[in-house]
Amino acid sequence: MIPSDPHQRLSATLGSWRMTPPRDSNFRPAVLERIQQRARATWTEYVRSHGFSWSAAALVAITAAGWTGHAVAQARLQESREQMVVSYLGKLDPRVLAKLRN
Repeated sequence: MIPSDPHQRLSATLGSWRMTPPRDSNFRPAVLERIQQRARATWTEYVRSHGFSWSAAALVAITAAGWTGHAVAQARLQESREQMVVSYLGKLDPRVLAKLRN
């Protein structure tokens, strides 16, 4: 005897199964009320509800700006130091300046 395939029985059972949820007559008005409540939200309510995410975004932006500014300042400082060294050595001995430029 060949046992029946459990997948076929499951497919047939699921195919015949229908769910009929009870109708809620207040569903559409409740959805519209929630939409209107969100539309009426003021700027301060928005900031309060999204304060953490905006604070985190601001912190990331400030950190990135500070790090970038620091890197640019260090590069300019290094360039300025090199120019001062070349200028100083050139005033001490013009032959050193000629070697540095070549």
